[in-house]
Amino acid sequence: MPNSQTQSPTTSSGCLEKPELSLDSQNVKLVVLGEQMLTESGIASKSKSIGYTFEAKANQKLTYKTDKNVCIWVFTPDNQLLNTGVLPTTGKYTIQISAPQGSTTVDLSMGLDIAQATPASTPNSSAVTSVPSPENIPNSAPPANTTATRISRSNFPKASCGDPLPTNPNDYPVDFYPVYLPDSEANLQLAQRFCQDALSKRRKDSRTRAVQVAAFTTKQKAIEFRDFLNSETSGSTIASPTRIQNKP
Repeated sequence: MPNSQTQSPTTSSGCLEKPELSLDSQNVKLVVLGEQMLTESGIASKSKSIGYTFEAKANQKLTYKTDKNVCIWVFTPDNQLLNTGVLPTTGKYTIQISAPQGSTTVDLSMGLDIAQATPASTPNSSAVTSVPSPENIPNSAPPANTTATRISRSNFPKASCGDPLPTNPNDYPVDFYPVYLPDSEANLQLAQRFCQDALSKRRKDSRTRAVQVAAFTTKQKAIEFRDFLNSETSGSTIASPTRIQNKP
């Protein structure tokens, strides 16, 4: 007899009602959710899921948002799929994310009992995120106690500050978020004191010359590095992401 395989039906978004991939514990991050939206970034693909786990109480309302076309499932503490934004029981919940095709960097905003929030997302939906796009991210220096404090000058100099290209062909296409300084000899020298491969080049988005200091596969990393640079100088910006379709 021929081999047969039962596959979960797909939704209108092209996602399966149940994930086919098991979620590797190494790709799951513990987060603490509250009434302020928390944004986490990671790379999801058709062959690799990423996940976030959090503690919650019964009857709390879960809200999550992203601007990427990805598949999202939420599992209850007893490993059942959640089909509503209201959490049925107290315990540890898990959000699993994968891409319907290729690979993509996912910025997921999450929160519990968000005041005046839009209705909670349901599984397999990808609502428009409230996180600003790279070109709209404020470029001013950060106030005290922001993400800039996560990066220390003691970590430098480095041969390269950005993320390397993925080695797994299944992780493509992948987005890189470049971090720039205004083009000047002084800024180039400053950038190379931190990142030795920094260079002056023409930006793809504006076609103007700038000093590219690094490029990262998640927007959050780019934001943190931009804020660090702005604590040392001024004018650092994040450009629109560059997509690499295939492994070089």
